Order: sequence, then C-alpha cells, then structure tokens
Amino acid sequence: MGKDEIKRLLQLYLSNHRKGKDTYFDSNEIEELLDNFENEEDYTYYDDILELGLKLHPEDSGLLIRKCKVYIYHEDYENALTLLNSISDTENEDGDAVRVECYCMLDGYEKAVNYIEQLEKKKCDYLEGIFEDIAPLLNDSDMEDEANDFIRRGLKQFPDNIILMEELCYNLENKGELDEAIQICNKLIDINPYSYDYWFLLGRLYSSIPNYDKAIEALDFAITCDNIGVEAKSLKAYCLYMNENYQKAIEAFNEIPGDENEKFHDIPWQASCYIKLEDYENTYKLLHELFEKRGRLDKPSTYINYMRSCLELGKEDEAHQMLLKAAEHFPNDIHILSLMILDYLKNNDSSKIMEISEQLFGVLESMKDKKPGDIKLLMMAAEFLCVKGKVNKAIEYYHKILDFKEEVPNVFFQLAIAYLIKGDMEHFDEYFMKLSPDELLDCLEKHFGIDVTSIINEDIDKHIPPEDLVKEFLNNKDNNN
Repeated sequence: MGKDEIKRLLQLYLSNHRKGKDTYFDSNEIEELLDNFENEEDYTYYDDILELGLKLHPEDSGLLIRKCKVYIYHEDYENALTLLNSISDTENEDGDAVRVECYCMLDGYEKAVNYIEQLEKKKCDYLEGIFEDIAPLLNDSDMEDEANDFIRRGLKQFPDNIILMEELCYNLENKGELDEAIQICNKLIDINPYSYDYWFLLGRLYSSIPNYDKAIEALDFAITCDNIGVEAKSLKAYCLYMNENYQKAIEAFNEIPGDENEKFHDIPWQASCYIKLEDYENTYKLLHELFEKRGRLDKPSTYINYMRSCLELGKEDEAHQMLLKAAEHFPNDIHILSLMILDYLKNNDSSKIMEISEQLFGVLESMKDKKPGDIKLLMMAAEFLCVKGKVNKAIEYYHKILDFKEEVPNVFFQLAIAYLIKGDMEHFDEYFMKLSPDELLDCLEKHFGIDVTSIINEDIDKHIPPEDLVKEFLNNKDNNN
C-alpha cells in the first residue's frame, strides 16, 4: 500500500472520528496503518487505530499480538502474557517472541529457555529471528548473565549471526570481560573492515583495558571510515591525554567537529591538557568562557583546574569565588572540602576549619576506598589546631584519623607529639612506642628536620606557610583527577 493510500485512510478515519463515527477497515488496512505509524515513529493515533481494529476484528491474532506489545511497552508483562495465552493462533514469530520476552521479564528465564528448546526441537524456521529480537532486550535490562547465556545459545545454533555477535560483544563489555570482547570485535571487523561502529567499539574496548596505543590505532581506522566520527575523535583525544601526549591531545580536541555548545563535554579535558603543559593562560581562557556561558562547571576537578589557573595568573579573588561556587555545587567532594580548609587556614579561621573538617571526616568515613591524599588535609588541620593551642581538639581529630592509620602511619607520631605538648606523658608514651625505629626516624626527618624538641621550640617554622597551601594542594596531581 502506497503512502497516498495510507494518507487517505488516515484522513478518512480522522474525518469520521470528528463526527463521532467509527470507520470500517479490514484487518489488512489496520495493519498497514499501524506499520506506517511504526515506520514513521509517530504513535499519535496508534492506540486509537489499534482499539478500532480490535473492535472490528476481535479475534484477529495479529492485532491481539500488537496489543500484547503495547502492554510490554508499558512493562505490563502479566497482562501481555494473559492476553497472549488467550489467542488461539500464536505459532508465529511475533507471538513466540512476545512469549519469550514475557517469560524473561517475569523472572522466568528458565521458562524462556525451555520454550526456546521446544522451538529448536520443532526445527522452527524463525528461531534465528527470535534470538535477534530477544538478545538486545536482555542486554538492555539488568539481566547480564541471562543475556550472555541466551546469546551464546543463539550463536551455537547460528554461529555467523552478525547481530548476535554484536550483542555478545556489548554484553562482554558490560560484564568487564574485555579480552573476549576484543576477540569478538576483531571477528566483526574481519567480516566488515570498513565499519566505523566496529572500529570505534574496538577503540573503546582497548581504552577500557587500558591500552591507549591500541585504542588510538583503532580509532584512527574508525575516523578513516567516517571522517566526521565525533565520538571516535573525542575518545581519541581522551586516550592521547591519558597517554600523556598532551600537545597531540589538544590538536585532537580541536579537530572534533561542532560548535562550543556541542563540544562542552570535551573542553574540561582540553583544559586539563593545558594544565599539564603549564599553559595557564589557555586553561583560564577555556574554563572562564565555559563558566560564563553555562553558569557552572561539570565536576570538581574542572573547578580545581580553573582555580589553579586563576592563582597562577594572580587572580586570587576569582579563585576564591570559584571555590565558593564549587562548594555550592559539590558540597561533599573531599577535594573541594580540603580546599575550603586550606582557605580558612590561610585566614586563621579556627571555627570554620573545625566545621569543614567535621564534614570532611563524615564524607571520608562513608567512603569505601580511601587514599592517603584524601586525609592529608585533615592532618594539616589538626596540626594547625595544635599550633594554635587547641590541643584537645587536635587530639580529637588525630583519634578520628586513627581509623585510616594504614594509609597514614605517621598519625601515631603526630598524636604522641600532641600529648607531649599537652603534658600527658602517659599517652605520649603509649603512641610514641607504637612507632618502629624506621618510622620514628622518617617522621623526625620529614616533619622536623632535627629532633622531637623542634616541634615545641620551632613548631610553626617547619609548616608550609598558609598562603602557599592552596597552590601546594593544586599542584598535587592526585587532587585534580
């Protein structure tokens, strides 16, 4: 049926509908109208036409199966299966595909497998199509293991099926089984060596291992297949950055097509390249323009790069304003909280230091994976409080840091010295004796340069001046990733 005829039927339906009348269509005409809606991805009148078709032809299996699909679209699998069981003629690809999907989504994967095995025994001529229909649905759900099993069953029957090979590759990628995914992807490339999608997928897989050299090589092939290749160019630039080839990464970012609105996700990475090259002018230019246009930045590390460029260019006030903005948008980020502590250290604001440190402790306690750098600033805050004479509060902080003693072993030394300053020799001995000779020598050399008495006589002389703490923090690569 041509487009003109489809248009005529739809106009006839709409004209009678406005008059409150039903229009008679035979079942084939209803099917044609519904197929057209699906092809055009315009479902404005889909449900109405389907309901009219079922009113006119209530026993038509094709229309009933379409109703099942509507239930499935709304994730109403029970009603879909109930309706399907009421249909006398369901031995067709659509009906069987609906049944298998319903079984899977109703936690009946074993039922789905049993049904597939029945179809195999019958030598069903549309079995391959069912595997092709169901595999992507399982992959898109949270049923990764079931999807993997289902796809492998399909490939056992149809080993050269491209769709199933693609779905297995995506499934393995999601499961983190990247070596096998790369093998499957290379098979797909052997079948179609000019596929942008396959080369891009291979590049993505290699970048996840990570093997950035191999990823860049695959992405170059992808770009050869499709010169526009926005995704491939963006990922290539990222891989160059991760490979510490910052100048080439900048060139690659500049080659990504589209205006700034389309490339705003890549700008922070490009700015990071400039940071690595200590090109603070270009870092500032990129991030200042991005912030002006969007009113905020995408993640804490981007704010940190912006602040660092401001400080390097002597724009301290702007750096401070960015810190406040970052704290507003990312109130529980440990690096932003650490910078807040440094900011208050610079201004000798003990109450704010304690407030933010308490918040930082809370965030750290909830984190599963902690790094030594994550609590370094808490140590600085406790040390600052000790120097300012708030020894009891400093000791309270050090005791909290004891939870992370494996990451920061010198906390015993710091705690012992705090008790020494307080004059509590019993607790000084307790924590001082926990240090091995090597740890003791390391702490003495690292923190004081001479001996223990220097912390009493020269306590603040060995500290980084407060005004330099922010730069010290920002220059640490662990604090802006």
